[in-house]
Amino acid sequence: MPSKTKSRPNVESAAVRSRPAEPEDKTADRPSGMGRGLPESGATDRKRIADALRASETRYRRLFETAKDGILILDADTGSITDVNPFLLDLLGYSHAELLGKRLWEIGTFRDIAASRDAFRKLQEKKYIRYEDLPLETKGRRRRHVEFVSNVYRVNGSKVIQCNIRDITERRRAEEALANASKELENRVAERTAELVAANKLMKKMIDEGKRTEEKLTKSRERLRNLSGRLQSLLEEERTRISREIHDELGQSLTALKLDLSLIRRSLASDGHAGHSANVLAMERTANRIIRMVRRIATELRPGILDELGVAAAIEWMAKDFRERTGIPCKVKLQRMDKIANDVRETAIFRIVQEALTNVMRHAAASQVNVSLKIEGGDVIIEVRDDGIGIMENQVSGTTSLGLIGIRERVRLLEGDVEISGKPGEGTLVRVFLPVGEEANPNA
Repeated sequence: MPSKTKSRPNVESAAVRSRPAEPEDKTADRPSGMGRGLPESGATDRKRIADALRASETRYRRLFETAKDGILILDADTGSITDVNPFLLDLLGYSHAELLGKRLWEIGTFRDIAASRDAFRKLQEKKYIRYEDLPLETKGRRRRHVEFVSNVYRVNGSKVIQCNIRDITERRRAEEALANASKELENRVAERTAELVAANKLMKKMIDEGKRTEEKLTKSRERLRNLSGRLQSLLEEERTRISREIHDELGQSLTALKLDLSLIRRSLASDGHAGHSANVLAMERTANRIIRMVRRIATELRPGILDELGVAAAIEWMAKDFRERTGIPCKVKLQRMDKIANDVRETAIFRIVQEALTNVMRHAAASQVNVSLKIEGGDVIIEVRDDGIGIMENQVSGTTSLGLIGIRERVRLLEGDVEISGKPGEGTLVRVFLPVGEEANPNA
């Protein structure tokens, strides 16, 4: 390859050579004593200009040879290559000699000769041409993509074309890879979208079926709840009937029997049959025990005090009976209970408290129970609190806790709310809210 220094574009030096020569003695016609130092000053200026041009040429040459873009210098009239920088030689795989003096369309790299000629003519006309992505093929048949920018300018009165060529192959590959990845992603998104559409259709179908099933279950639960409420109502009616029959008929019969036994005992005692009188006394005492038992059974079935004096008095009686039977203190606090004024609601309140106290007696191991009833904000608020072992979470929602289930069903039928909570070692709280102003469900 010829030496690079022989092929350097001597642009600045050419500019110096093209300048017209200065007259050797411009002061010949001037008066003596004027401007004797001018010839020396002119030589100094020319030397300074020449040094500046050489320095400029050196800077240009360094930029030209160290540039990371390819640079071609062409003759603007013929299109012949007058210089090429090292980066472009490495990029295309040609030697300096193989390119020097060639026209652009004569290089195998620019395969489209007609297009190259057209581009050259366009460049001569418009003084500027640019290709964002120009495909090239190197001497070694490698495919490269470049950004190609050409412009025309004058040097020493002659037009020169400078072509800047930037290798964008890696960027193009990255863009192609990104485009392929984007296309692949679009395909996957399309496939996934189709899958989601199908899944949504299936889900919608399942949801519709689930809604229909839920509606059926809701109706079934409603029927079961109504049936349960009706059974509760019938059970309460039957309890009332049996309680009255036991109290009125059986109780009265036993009382009459006791009176008869008392008369017989007195008659035997007056006739001197002391042994027979003692036997009758034993029978009389048995009759008394049976009467008390019958009264207790009748009261447990349906306490007469509930119908005669209302729910407040019935709960007071129930708390007293609880204390006597269990030995556990049971305090009752009642507020404004006179405003309930509904037999169905009063019965439901009595049964809720009764069931709560039964659970305390069976499971709580408590030492104190507090029962509170009050009317607040349009609701009857019932609270039964103990200090026992505390109910567990699984017991609150368990299906075997029939007493709690019964409380919940009564509350639901009256459109109220129930809260059951407990902590181990801190006891259990049953809190019920029943609306006062609404008509009570007769099945509650």
